[in-house]
Amino acid sequence: MLNKKFILFLLCLLIPVLAGAQDGQDEEKVLVVYYSRTNHTHLVAQALAARFNGDLERLIDKRKRTGLIGYARAGKDAIAKNTTELEPLIHNVQDYDIILIGTPTWGSHIAPAVRTFIVQNDLSGKTIGLFGLCHFSGVKDALKEAAALISKGRRRNFPTLPLKESQLKADTLNPKIDTFYLEVYESR
Repeated sequence: MLNKKFILFLLCLLIPVLAGAQDGQDEEKVLVVYYSRTNHTHLVAQALAARFNGDLERLIDKRKRTGLIGYARAGKDAIAKNTTELEPLIHNVQDYDIILIGTPTWGSHIAPAVRTFIVQNDLSGKTIGLFGLCHFSGVKDALKEAAALISKGRRRNFPTLPLKESQLKADTLNPKIDTFYLEVYESR
């Protein structure tokens, strides 16, 4: 009799553990990849990683983009659609099911680091979401540019989260992130 109660007790303890392990196997892995010069895109990337329970991959441009000269060079390179040299990635993109890509907007274009990431990585078969920030305008054009680069000429729509820096307050940002979250999972 004692053995049956002990076995029943162990089963009661193990069932939730086993159920949790099964759920974990079915979860999709999310990677939030972004470039941020002034940390505005970084703040959004952190909020997205928390909402999606994903990993962060900050793109590190080997070219200096700080200060007035760096700012001018960044804009020139973005408008010219130049790529750049990146530090090696920490995460393997192929290990993830969902990739969220974020960029600042420079002259209505994506940052060279983001262009380089898109060009250098095979994103086929991945669920993609795009987010971007701007001071005043141009973010929607930049996200269209990123989408065209990813889809390589084929017409493909991706969920987008276009933001102005004035929208970075939690009461404005969080509802937008929640909507983006739903759009990404509905696009699967």
